[in-house]
Amino acid sequence: MDTKTNIKYWEKITSYFSNDLTFDEKESIEKWANEQDDKKLLIEMSTKMKKVEKAEQMYSEQTNLAWNKLHNKIELEQKPELSFLSMHRNFIGIAASIIVLLSVGFGIFKLVQTNLQMNNLQTAYNQSEVLLADGTMIYLNGNSSLVYPIQFKKKNRSVKLVGEAYFDVKPDKKRPFIIETENARIQVLGTSFNVKSSDLDGDVEVLVSSGKVRLQNIQNPEQELILVKGEFASLRNNILQNKPMNDVNYLSWQTKMLNFDKTPLREVIQTLNRTYAVKINLSEENLGELPLTSKYNQLSVDALLDAMCLTFNLNKKIEGEQIVLYSPTP
Repeated sequence: MDTKTNIKYWEKITSYFSNDLTFDEKESIEKWANEQDDKKLLIEMSTKMKKVEKAEQMYSEQTNLAWNKLHNKIELEQKPELSFLSMHRNFIGIAASIIVLLSVGFGIFKLVQTNLQMNNLQTAYNQSEVLLADGTMIYLNGNSSLVYPIQFKKKNRSVKLVGEAYFDVKPDKKRPFIIETENARIQVLGTSFNVKSSDLDGDVEVLVSSGKVRLQNIQNPEQELILVKGEFASLRNNILQNKPMNDVNYLSWQTKMLNFDKTPLREVIQTLNRTYAVKINLSEENLGELPLTSKYNQLSVDALLDAMCLTFNLNKKIEGEQIVLYSPTP
């Protein structure tokens, strides 16, 4: 790889992690990097980037120093005796760290300069909703986090999600809407769909209610699926699959419509915890075997639990942040 190509590589990687590019522009860089070194450096940058993004985003004066150091390293590339492929591994590690600082710190510095401030909406035992600047409506389930800008950029609309959310995206053909999770990237133009991502292992699930979305594996960008209305896909253990959705209550957290057919009470409780963002427990393990057959339409969690307690002759009590169902004393 010649000197000009070396410099171009660093510049492309820098822009790749700056959050200023559209999905197609990022895809173009990925293909270019694949031709240069099988995307080895790009993948290494991505790994380091993910480690930093787990911490809260911040900006400090050290970001400018990192930016200057990066330029100094690029200038060194201009010396003929240096070759990109012969650089010492330590240099790549240092440069990688600098680019990660650049992508997070300098990227935020640019946002501050252009008054594009970021919001971080987090939920615990509650659910929330937010109307974005472009008219997109997002419903955030419990134990989830959404990072989004107050105002979107001109080229794209990008948010970051940990947990579960239902998106009703405002159509805009000129600016694709992009959701980034731990291991996946979802791109849409205008549609409604559910995204569920795990902050522990990075697994992702997508169920499309209307329109069309593209689901891509960040670790392996060539692996992607186009999903249309009614289709469900998951990214688990770095494997992307399109498969049937058999859970009739999958969207119950958003619709508050529930349907149980001889469902063991332990599974019912799991569904209720997800649907209402609460923490319900059974005091006795054998209660989990009780079968429930019933339909509930937009009931409050208190009303629903009262109905269940009446059905199985149970009582309920509050213990801290949890609701406990138990058998009455004989």
